[in-house]
Amino acid sequence: MLNSLYAKNFILLDELKIAFQPGLNVITGETGAGKSILIGALSGLLGERLTKEVVRSGSDKAILEAEFTVGALPSVHEFLQQNDLDDDSVLLIRREITSAGKGRCFINDQPVPIALLQKLGDLLVDLHGQHEHQLLLQPQHHGAYLDAFLGLSTPLEDLREVLNGFQHSLKELHAMQAQAESLKQKRDYLQFQYNEIHALEPVAGEDEALRQEENILRHAELIFEKTHNLYVTIYEAEGSVSETLAAAHSTLNELAAIDPRFQPLAAECRNARIVIDELATGLRRYREGVEVDPDRLEKIRSRLSALAGLKKKYGGDLDKVLTHSQQLRQELDLVDNLDDTLTALRKRLEEDREILAQRCSVISQRRTQAAGSFAEQVVTILSRLGMEKARFDVALHPRFGEEEPYIVRDHQPLRVTSSGAEQVEFLMATNPGEGFKPLVDIASGGEISRVMLALKTLLAKVDHVPVLVFDEIDIGISGRIAFSVGRCLQQLSSDHQVLCITHLPQIACMGHHHLLVEKTGDDRSTRTRVTALQREERLHQIARLLGGAEVTPAYLESAKQLMEEAERDG
Repeated sequence: MLNSLYAKNFILLDELKIAFQPGLNVITGETGAGKSILIGALSGLLGERLTKEVVRSGSDKAILEAEFTVGALPSVHEFLQQNDLDDDSVLLIRREITSAGKGRCFINDQPVPIALLQKLGDLLVDLHGQHEHQLLLQPQHHGAYLDAFLGLSTPLEDLREVLNGFQHSLKELHAMQAQAESLKQKRDYLQFQYNEIHALEPVAGEDEALRQEENILRHAELIFEKTHNLYVTIYEAEGSVSETLAAAHSTLNELAAIDPRFQPLAAECRNARIVIDELATGLRRYREGVEVDPDRLEKIRSRLSALAGLKKKYGGDLDKVLTHSQQLRQELDLVDNLDDTLTALRKRLEEDREILAQRCSVISQRRTQAAGSFAEQVVTILSRLGMEKARFDVALHPRFGEEEPYIVRDHQPLRVTSSGAEQVEFLMATNPGEGFKPLVDIASGGEISRVMLALKTLLAKVDHVPVLVFDEIDIGISGRIAFSVGRCLQQLSSDHQVLCITHLPQIACMGHHHLLVEKTGDDRSTRTRVTALQREERLHQIARLLGGAEVTPAYLESAKQLMEEAERDG
């Protein structure tokens, strides 16, 4: 249940904390006192969009907080655990928005994105206001009520999963078909490019290796001359480096025989001679391998020129040429296998269509089987709400048409949406002898209010949302009808915490708890105040609702009778 609501610097609210109780909490107050602000604050905490305009003039930011007891709500605990949020029997939601329009959301003091707050809000509170009142007049929203009553969330999720797969396959098929014509038209060009590259059979890194070889061949005579001269100088010439080191080594050995301290020097000289001899051997071998080959040089230059042409045409370097060649091969394979690929895609699409038809059939059967019972229960509740002559019907209109995505049922194509293959529509007849008509054609404001309450009452039996909020549920009703609506709200509150904003005494008297919203202030500022009324204060407030600003003994007596009747039968 909702334990408390706190607001600071929110529209007209300077700072306010309201405590709520189990059962039916009624909220009354003069028009413009700020009752709708309380609903706005709660809506904001449930993820409704807030702008910087909600920040009280002259303040830096607005703060909203709500505390819930969630000990007996497994769905909430599962949600908190799945999202790595602190899980306790008391849940705290906070939202802040600055005068610059920047906002932050918190669940149990942990920052969260607004989308997460919205999902949690759906588990905690069902808020009915003027917006939902208007949605009831639009048939496209009727299916949600019937499906909630039937508990169709899992079959609908299964349907949406298959539908997403179907639409993905359909998109892939359309893309392939669009690409097919283009690929077929340019197949010859693709083949020409591929053949041009493939004819050379380029290899990664080949151009670098060829450039190095070309450089060596181009300087072959110079390399031969230089290596030959070095070899002669180091090893063959009279007085060569090798000969000089040999003489030095012999001299050092003679000196070492006289003084052992020359031995290390003799060893170093010997090592130097070994190094020089190895250098000479390497130069000789390299010189012997040098080949002046004009034919090979010409072939390399021709190959490099051909590779340069490919690089200029297809990407700038050889790796990009090879990548382009692979892409060409893939596109050519795609074209060559296009018919087989399209056939496979169409087959997969039809297989998905069959599964889609099965999922839709399950949902349609459940709706068809339960529509009559659903309508009967709505009629029963409407009767208690003073609409004894009303009849209610649930029509299931197949969506005929071959616009994708569609299925085939009884040889008829039916368009499929995420809610199935039929449009659910509520129909109503308010007087004997009248035919069923859409709600928008026959229902007055008061009748729509009662239909909405009947639906909420019916759904409350199967849903697990602990808090029900009604704003403007009393539109267009009065007198004994209002009393019946109040009684219905009171009965709802036996299994749910109910918050109801009302201007009718017949509903206000049903409350287990009564909150009065008043506007206070002076010429400089305006504030909203909320007071929890005790019995005597409630009596005066209900009398004021009956008679206006002046509370007379007669109105007090009428208020007392209303309260006694509500308490006696409640």
